[in-house]
Amino acid sequence: MVIKTLSRSIREYKLQSALTPLFMVGEVVLECFIPLIMAHLIDSIEAKAMTPVVRFGVILLGMAAVSLLCGTLSGRFAARAATGFARNLRRDLFYKVQDLSFGNIDKFSSAGLVTRLTTDVTNVQNAYMMLIRMAVRFPIMLVTALVMSFTIHVKMTLIFLCIAPVLAAGLALLIWKVYPMFDKVFKKYDELNDSVQENIKGMRVVKTYGREEHEKKKFERSAEEIRKTFTKAERIIALDNPLLWFCVFTAMLLISTL
Repeated sequence: MVIKTLSRSIREYKLQSALTPLFMVGEVVLECFIPLIMAHLIDSIEAKAMTPVVRFGVILLGMAAVSLLCGTLSGRFAARAATGFARNLRRDLFYKVQDLSFGNIDKFSSAGLVTRLTTDVTNVQNAYMMLIRMAVRFPIMLVTALVMSFTIHVKMTLIFLCIAPVLAAGLALLIWKVYPMFDKVFKKYDELNDSVQENIKGMRVVKTYGREEHEKKKFERSAEEIRKTFTKAERIIALDNPLLWFCVFTAMLLISTL
């Protein structure tokens, strides 16, 4: 239901949203074919024979150029689609806020609405860009790489198939640990925005009653809570890189024993 509602804000950027994964597939397929062509090049090399080297070299150069072009176009269309989607979504939210009833206006704080229109829309924009690029790239890369591996060495592919669930389980565990922290920090944004709005609207009152230090401490407390929560979450997320390289080096050690 949420995805269906959000998808209405894509509107005139449907073409860019469709072209992004299309060019991404082209880039990934070419990237996976390049090592296979290089393997054929090595097998075709003969003593003092430069013809195969030149022929395969031209093919590799052409594939690399087309792959680069596909990647560039994919990034360009993804940027336009994501920013356009965010623009439409922000406008739709603004008009929705204008149509809220008095009961809903009392329910939602102005600081929360500001957060929805700014920080949350930016997060949705980044998520949409990742969805139409990375969410397409990784499955296609996985399937294509496995097919190529099967054509080269079956046992090596089985090693990859055994390592992949370990990596997926580790990443799922990290996401499970981090998600509540980000959910908490987004609520803290409302408190921070509320503190800023209170100071802007009541600037004269704050100065009249000498509440500057109190308001500064209130703002610093909200900012510090956001910093601590984000720091804790980022420390956990940073474990994904060691986990990835652990799986990569483990696979390399197992392959070296074949």
